[in-house]
Amino acid sequence: MVLQEKVKALTKTTKTKNKIGIVVDDVCSLPKDIVDRNKIEVVETRFFFKGEEEIQKENIYEMMKKKKVYPKTSAPSPGQFLKAYKKALLENDKILVIVLSSKLSGTLNSAISARNLLPNPEKVEIVDSFSAVAAEGLLVLKTIELIKKGKDLQEIKKFLNSFKKDIKVVAFLKTTYWVEKIGRITKKMAFGFKFLKAVGIMPIIGFKKGEVGIVGFNFLTTKIEKAIFHQLKKEAKKSKKENKKIIVGINYTDNKNLALWLKEKIEKELQGGVMFVSLVPLIVGANSGPGTLIAAYYTE
Repeated sequence: MVLQEKVKALTKTTKTKNKIGIVVDDVCSLPKDIVDRNKIEVVETRFFFKGEEEIQKENIYEMMKKKKVYPKTSAPSPGQFLKAYKKALLENDKILVIVLSSKLSGTLNSAISARNLLPNPEKVEIVDSFSAVAAEGLLVLKTIELIKKGKDLQEIKKFLNSFKKDIKVVAFLKTTYWVEKIGRITKKMAFGFKFLKAVGIMPIIGFKKGEVGIVGFNFLTTKIEKAIFHQLKKEAKKSKKENKKIIVGINYTDNKNLALWLKEKIEKELQGGVMFVSLVPLIVGANSGPGTLIAAYYTE
């Protein structure tokens, strides 16, 4: 009996913790297969339609178009982050948390508050992506790459705080109706947007110092997928001269076919790498409205 217990003890497999785990908010927009494969803990932002108790997520844009309604949105609570931290620390020695820009949401404050509630807050490091959507997703994918290379937590955090400045976003709104309704832009700005579009000029939406703003103009087409491709093509030409390749993440709302068209064009004509094509996070799509198409990119 004693011998059997010794053999059992020697052959027992002990589950060892991973060195570093990842916690993100759902604004990073990564597809579920990537999240599951890399055991990423996702903290969901919150939204609801007034007067609508239950709603199928996939029908949100149809509801917005038919009823001209938009949801109320809010950042995740500290409690949501705390729950995610505790779960992640069961399988990881330390955690790196990546959140959307602190200029856009109170998500960073919730993440920090939750860390301060832990008995071992030193196990958690937080990075403000200073971006959102596909740009945040690309930052998370780079984190996975660095973890696999064996980099430690502080090395990764330092790299990401530098690298995030190299990720750019190109986005076009189909209409300003929704952003105007929720007060993201003034009526004067909306009028200017409509006027420019009427004369064939598309304002390019991107990030400036962590805030959403107009970062340029496209003069060739008012079709959003072609306008995005044109901007990516210019960047790909620059990178080719430096023997670099363009790396892209794509988000869409209710226009998946356009997103897939864009992916194919990037891969075939630009020889670029498309890391993912996914739905715009609902909290973002609810603000930008149906028809939004977003691409984030960097070169390497």
